[in-house]
Amino acid sequence: MTAATTDLSAALGFTADDLDANRQGRLSLSQIEKLTKLRRRNTLAAAALFVALVLAATIFVYIGQINRSVILFGAGAVLTLINAVGVGRAGRAYMRVGGDLRSGQVEALVGDVERVLRRGRAIDSFLLRIRGAELKVTKEVFMGFRHEAPYRVYRTSYSRLLLSAEPAS
Repeated sequence: MTAATTDLSAALGFTADDLDANRQGRLSLSQIEKLTKLRRRNTLAAAALFVALVLAATIFVYIGQINRSVILFGAGAVLTLINAVGVGRAGRAYMRVGGDLRSGQVEALVGDVERVLRRGRAIDSFLLRIRGAELKVTKEVFMGFRHEAPYRVYRTSYSRLLLSAEPAS
């Protein structure tokens, strides 16, 4: 690995074996483990949020009925809708990572990487654009890329998670 690839490796957390597997268009064993852990952690977080929102919605609806308060009843109904959207998003994310794990394939994007910083009120977003695709990354990963330099970027097929990258020759 070159010095630039080593810097990206440290920021993205991939090894030479991971990069070799990605070059062949497939996930490495360690990347499969990482995706499995990510899916498990996200599922547990979604389940905890689901339970908390169900309890909160139930309490609001119950108190709203006892006190004949349309506002509390409405708050419970809104929490129920928010919960439904959250469960749908969590299910979609679970299925996307599952698709990545089943296929075991990796996409390669080759081209000049444009670094884009979107300033927000509370937090900044760091994006990499390559051939029309946008990848949301951490600041450390963002700083590892040179602006408008050619790179080969590997990502998962369904969830579009950035796996590894290397300068393109």
